[in-house]
Amino acid sequence: MGSIVDLHIHTIVGSMDSDVSPKRLAETAKAAGLTGVALTEHMSQWLPDEADHLRLESGLFVFNGREWSTDMGHIIVLGLDREVRGLARARDLRRACQANGAFMILCHPFRYFPGPSNFLFGGRRDAHDLPPEVLAEHPLFDLVDAIEVLNGGCIERENALAQDVARLLGKPGVAGSDAHMPMEVGRYATVFEKELESEEDMLAELRAGRFQPARRVEPGVFEPLEQTVRP
Repeated sequence: MGSIVDLHIHTIVGSMDSDVSPKRLAETAKAAGLTGVALTEHMSQWLPDEADHLRLESGLFVFNGREWSTDMGHIIVLGLDREVRGLARARDLRRACQANGAFMILCHPFRYFPGPSNFLFGGRRDAHDLPPEVLAEHPLFDLVDAIEVLNGGCIERENALAQDVARLLGKPGVAGSDAHMPMEVGRYATVFEKELESEEDMLAELRAGRFQPARRVEPGVFEPLEQTVRP
C-alpha cells in the first residue's frame, strides 16, 4: 500500500468554521493511520512556508490546495496557484485549471439530496424522482476530473448515490473526511498505489487514476471501497 491521504481537510488557518489547529491535525492524522493530508481551506490556501513547516514537523505528506465555492457547487482544486482568486463560476474555474494543469474534484455532490439545500439539484421539486442516469447529466460532472464518493459529512445514502453516478460516468472516485473537528480527521481517505513524495507526484498519480477511495475500519486500517459491503 502506498500513501494514504485524507483529501478533504479544513483547519483554523484558512477556514473560519474549523476547529482543527495544525498541531491537532498532525496528531490526529498520524493516530488515524494517515500518511498524508490535503489542506482544502474555504477562504484561502496556506502560505507555502506554513505548509512546509507542517511537513517538516509532522513527517506527513502535505498537499496545499483549496475548496472553491462556485455557482454550481463546491470543488476541491489541487495544483492551482494560490494567487488565483475571484472565480465564482465553475466554468471559469475549469478554464483556469486547464491552463495551469490543476486537478478538480467535485465535493459531496449529493449532500442534503433530495432537498432545497442540495447545490446541484436543490431547485428541482422532482429531484427525488430522478434516477442516477438523469442525475449524471448535470453539467458540473463534465467539468471535473474526479468525484468525491466518500465524504465524512454525508450520510451513507448520499455517498452511495455519488458512487452510482461516478460509475455511470466512468469518473474516478476519491475520499476525504471533510474534517472541521480533530476527531473527524481520517474517517475516509484516498489510497494511492505509490508513496508520494511531492505535490507534482500526487497530481501525476491522480491524472493516471492510480488510487482508490477507502474507509477507515480501525486506526491504521483502510479498506478500499469495492472491498466493503454497502448496508
